[in-house]
Amino acid sequence: MLVLALVCSGCIEPSVPGPNGGAAGSMPEDLTAGTWVLDLYMAGDTQLKPVINGTQITAMFGADGLLSGSGGCNIYAAQYDAGEELLSIGPVASAKTICSQPQGLMNQEAAYLTALDSVAAYTFSGDELSLLDEKGRTVLVFSRGDFSAPTELTGRTWRLTHFDNGMGKILPVVDGTTVTAYFDHEGFLRGSAGCNAYATTCNANGETLDIGIVDVTQTFCSRPTGIMQQEATYLSMLKQADTYEIDENHLVIRDNEGDTILIFESARSEALISLTGKLTGRAWHLRRLADDAGDMVPALSQGTVTAVFSEDGHLSGAAGCNWYGTYYRLGGDRLFLEDIAYTDFYCSTPEGILQQERQYFSLLDRVAAYKIRSGTLILYDEREEPLLEFSGYPLGG
Repeated sequence: MLVLALVCSGCIEPSVPGPNGGAAGSMPEDLTAGTWVLDLYMAGDTQLKPVINGTQITAMFGADGLLSGSGGCNIYAAQYDAGEELLSIGPVASAKTICSQPQGLMNQEAAYLTALDSVAAYTFSGDELSLLDEKGRTVLVFSRGDFSAPTELTGRTWRLTHFDNGMGKILPVVDGTTVTAYFDHEGFLRGSAGCNAYATTCNANGETLDIGIVDVTQTFCSRPTGIMQQEATYLSMLKQADTYEIDENHLVIRDNEGDTILIFESARSEALISLTGKLTGRAWHLRRLADDAGDMVPALSQGTVTAVFSEDGHLSGAAGCNWYGTYYRLGGDRLFLEDIAYTDFYCSTPEGILQQERQYFSLLDRVAAYKIRSGTLILYDEREEPLLEFSGYPLGG
């Protein structure tokens, strides 16, 4: 598993509304459609300021009640709830990378996250979204993002096979390491750099590739030998990406001089098959999970655990205390999950929530198959023993 080293702004324990509480399935479609890009933000208590040139702050309001995006330097996440005009956000969790350039970026990000914490309402004006505080003052102004990622690039996990070592020599990846890249349909690139998880914005147009500031978690891995040096080189090469070419199941990325810097391979994910009304299109709420003896026991009545499978192969949700995400693919009734990334909050209530959460993540690691019967989703291990049982609630309804 990958643990995102997130810190909480205005820390309180995150809460997850239940199936009738708003967050799982009743978010306004105008809010959840696409990615929002920040234009103006409140600086102090006096005025709105435009974002710094060359920086990009984004917000994606998921239909499952999860707000995520980039603060310009770091990725962030928060649970949210929205009605016709009212909007509550928080607490906001963000990674703790420090970006030195451009000047003022970290102050801008801090102001943005502070403004998010103060949001109480929202309004639309055409394709403009304004977030207001409890006094009715506009604190953030967004416009709809114009991200584009060609279909041939999205919907599959690309695994790095070769990379430029920074001196013009193409080398194979270190044995025992896995470096991945996943381009989603909303203009985001996510993956594993070998040791750490990373995320960034990505705009693909024709054969050109524009990759934004890369956010990276801060874990150190000592094995296998060379993994951290390879990771640093890979992330450096990503920043130099300028064009790309896809030949069947191979992706080649080149710099602005036309030199090859990264080579990936991939098999297209079967998860792109439309499954609306089956696995996707619902927020699945955990009802029962296997204990250490293999017996199915009820989930805690407080601290809702959810799973949302998107049609682009992304699985995300709330684990009771923390949020998590990964990628999945299907093969018949087989279900394959990649490494799970999750936030690292501590929750003291309800009693037993963190123990249940650890058990939930452990069971997800063992998932090998699934079945859906009468609105119930059951996940199984390799021996077809049940691990997790969910009830489904429609998204966006």
